[in-house]
Amino acid sequence: MSPGILVLGAVDGTMEIADGWERIVASPSELVAFVLAVPLLVVLWGPGVLWYLPSATWPLAVLSFVYVARSLRPGFAHERLSFTEHAARGATIGLPTAAGVALSLQPVRQSRVTAWLMRFYVSGWVPDGRMFLATLPAGLAWLLAFVALARDVPSAWRIAALVAVALLASWSIVLGRRAWVRRFSAAAAPADAPDRGVAGMTADQRRRLEELRRARAARREA
Repeated sequence: MSPGILVLGAVDGTMEIADGWERIVASPSELVAFVLAVPLLVVLWGPGVLWYLPSATWPLAVLSFVYVARSLRPGFAHERLSFTEHAARGATIGLPTAAGVALSLQPVRQSRVTAWLMRFYVSGWVPDGRMFLATLPAGLAWLLAFVALARDVPSAWRIAALVAVALLASWSIVLGRRAWVRRFSAAAAPADAPDRGVAGMTADQRRRLEELRRARAARREA
């Protein structure tokens, strides 16, 4: 059920599921287990693999390259490029922790690029119920894609599965777009407060950030 298997089946056209389906149908216990597993797989692949996992990882990698580029610019000399914020327990995605979760690589100085990246950052680490529901159809589409790509499934069923995949994926995109706009358009940070973190800065972080701003202003006036 991994992404690699689905891509491989789409490329070489050798995927077969009929034998496995016959074994499941022949055993009542396996059939019950399959029926119970489908909703879990939809949640795992829709919200989990297709949205939260990528959103929680790739923005960090891109932000790292942004900071490397900024470190080479004189305008960013002698100042911190990023900061780490500690979110309260239960405020972020993942297993329970004994202490707060460290959310690193957040930009001290915001820009359009970093603001865009931070929205994905927030989406990955601070789950939103609307986006969770919006990605569920994509998880079901992922499962039906195996039916659409299996060569031992009748052509009529494959075509029906392919149509269902397209409709579910489109539905998920529309719902996801609505959830994204509702979350970030209504809660967009004002222009005079571009350095707000994922879970809100602590008093000590605000104090240090203010010191950096004063030092930056003093260098500009000198």
